[in-house]
Amino acid sequence: MDEFYDQLRAAVAQAPPTRIDVNELIMADRRRRQHRAWALTGSGVAVAVIALTSTLVTGPYRDAREPTANTGPSLCAPLNASPSGSASPFERYGTAPPFPTEQPATAAVRLTVALRSALSVNLPRELTVDSGVPGCPLRQLSYERTMSGYVYSTTIQLSRGGDHADLLIRIYPTLGAVLGCRAGPSDNDCSVDHFPDGSESVSGTGGGPAGTSSRAATVLRPDRTTVVVKLDQPGASVDELLLTEDQLVTIGRWPGFNLYP
Repeated sequence: MDEFYDQLRAAVAQAPPTRIDVNELIMADRRRRQHRAWALTGSGVAVAVIALTSTLVTGPYRDAREPTANTGPSLCAPLNASPSGSASPFERYGTAPPFPTEQPATAAVRLTVALRSALSVNLPRELTVDSGVPGCPLRQLSYERTMSGYVYSTTIQLSRGGDHADLLIRIYPTLGAVLGCRAGPSDNDCSVDHFPDGSESVSGTGGGPAGTSSRAATVLRPDRTTVVVKLDQPGASVDELLLTEDQLVTIGRWPGFNLYP
């Protein structure tokens, strides 16, 4: 019995060997702190990247030259040039194209955007441009219902020094028209041109009544839209007209002057 008791006392007299390495504990604690710092830093970078990516992907982007979908031109005159009276029935003959499906008020706004762009680019800078509508400084088109469809038109007043002229622009569906020059004493010159995009134009200069000189261009566009651009300038010779034939044709072929968008 005493021998067994002595063996027990000998067994507990010394502490059992430990498997814990103090140095390893210190190193592990350092590694854990480093990993935590890296994780926090990585999370911050990830959040910043996600925020930036969200801005790039979902944030609004628009070219400053491009109009927004819900922003139209500033209009200050009635769109409908003939709001009163009974509507005349439409008439179609032969191979006339179908009527445009766009509502005339909507088309007038869209065409007005093209009008302002065409004038700002093609009219000489020294010209003073007036809308021709009292109290409305902005150029715009109005529409009128006719037997052959809706006609969009405007008359703009141009001036330079003491010279004044009216610039008429009319846009309407082509009704099987064939371009050509008419022989007449008032036509000083006339030319017909065909363009790679399929459009055609006839332009000419002539004298008008009461000493008025005129220059006009009629453009048939590929979508079967007709655009007439005419300049009437009282008291001027053909050499003094404010716009050239090329400028009138360019305006008539301007992108956006189409009734079948």
